[in-house]
Amino acid sequence: MACPMGLGRTLDGPAPFERPRIFDTIAEPNELKNYVDDAIYLTGGQFAILCQFAHPGLAEGSFKHSNFAYRILNRLQTTARFLNAAVYGTQQEKEAIFSVIHHAHADVKGETYYADDPELHKWTAATLFVSLVVVHEAFFGKLSREKQEALYRESAVYGTSLRMPPDMWPATLDDFWDYWNHNIETLEVTDWARSLAGDLLHPKKLPLWLRPQAPIARLLTIHWLPERFQREYGLKTTPLNTAMYHFVVGYTALVYPHLPRSLRQLPSKLYMKDMKKAVQRIEETGTWCKPAKS
Repeated sequence: MACPMGLGRTLDGPAPFERPRIFDTIAEPNELKNYVDDAIYLTGGQFAILCQFAHPGLAEGSFKHSNFAYRILNRLQTTARFLNAAVYGTQQEKEAIFSVIHHAHADVKGETYYADDPELHKWTAATLFVSLVVVHEAFFGKLSREKQEALYRESAVYGTSLRMPPDMWPATLDDFWDYWNHNIETLEVTDWARSLAGDLLHPKKLPLWLRPQAPIARLLTIHWLPERFQREYGLKTTPLNTAMYHFVVGYTALVYPHLPRSLRQLPSKLYMKDMKKAVQRIEETGTWCKPAKS
């Protein structure tokens, strides 16, 4: 997300940010905190984004209002700020981060889409919940019904933080899976979505330290996507890449649990520091963008 227009300095100094309306969520994200601070759950990011892009409104809005191909890391940073504010943020931090996101969404609209459509927020929250389930079950085994119920209720915070009224979140876990399966069967993967998927899976601009991870992320994402989405995105599983997938998952499941917790939490800690710095800039200038160099 680039620096939103309309926020920043005025002739009299910093423009105070407009405090957003934040819905009360269904359940505080206490269980969720035990998952989202672990780096391995970041591997579900591409899965969640491609499922989001299967919604035509999300795909068209992203295609027309974001230089996505060259802003992969920027998008990751923006998403991390939102997730950390939603799950860990104080009321003050939530108001600051969400004010920027809500302000930017107000300008993302066209004849058939609007970024502040609560149905889009509901679908975004749904993909984030399912990505947690998919990653956990790939590397650690099946989640108990009790854990899944708790994570499901708490994941409503992603939608309510984006202005989804809490009563839009399906009442039960079974209702949710009905909603999810219906969307998987009926959403249309458009040409906009396919173009964005190409940019996401084959990024044009990545730092050297991230480039070795791109093929692994792509491999995992292809095998986690629902079969219909694989087909409509033009992604194929083959005997070779399936064997590679099972090797990566098996090796990770064997080694990863033995890594120090501090190492597994390192990306989350870095993103939390970034979120707090962004909040400070918002309170000082009305925007989270770094001041331009003179």
